[in-house]
Amino acid sequence: MPWEDAQAREQVARAEELLSGLEKLPDSAAAARALETVEALVDLYGDCLARIMGHLADEADDGAQGDGAPGDGAAGDGGAARRIADDELVGHLLLVHDLHPDPVEARVRRALELIRPYLQSQGSDVELLELSDTAVRVRLPAGRGCSSSSAPLEEAVRDSVRSAAPEIERVETETTQPAAPQTLIPVDALFKGRTLTGHGTG
Repeated sequence: MPWEDAQAREQVARAEELLSGLEKLPDSAAAARALETVEALVDLYGDCLARIMGHLADEADDGAQGDGAPGDGAAGDGGAARRIADDELVGHLLLVHDLHPDPVEARVRRALELIRPYLQSQGSDVELLELSDTAVRVRLPAGRGCSSSSAPLEEAVRDSVRSAAPEIERVETETTQPAAPQTLIPVDALFKGRTLTGHGTG
């Protein structure tokens, strides 16, 4: 039975912990052999995923030339590949092997949309300013409270982007403060209800 998403995240974290511990083994030869074995397995599973995505792409092309009804989940509309990529765990593996069907821009924009409700609940928002293959720059209006409260919002944006696009090496945020309330009295208000009569009535 497949893992729930929460359990899958725990297993991913556990695997990363075990892999990082291999380098600390006292027997360097055994550690190197273990790492080599893991890399071979990763390459094997990566090739399997590549073949699966390739078969799905071929079926989508064949279906597009046939008479499959779009939107019914048939191969012709790419529905199977889309569902596979949208699965959190499988999508992560596709990213690891550079097989994800969505370009980096689409994934970054989707990540920002996913985090937007949380930001808005904190009185903030997010705007994509610039995007390259390895860097993202966003504008983040300051949330409610003191200026230091923007730090967790910035970190939430970084986590969301890096989760969807691990190839992004740098996420820059520009935090803008809300405009100060106007305290000056408009000039027009000084003369409201009055009539200018030059030097007075003589």
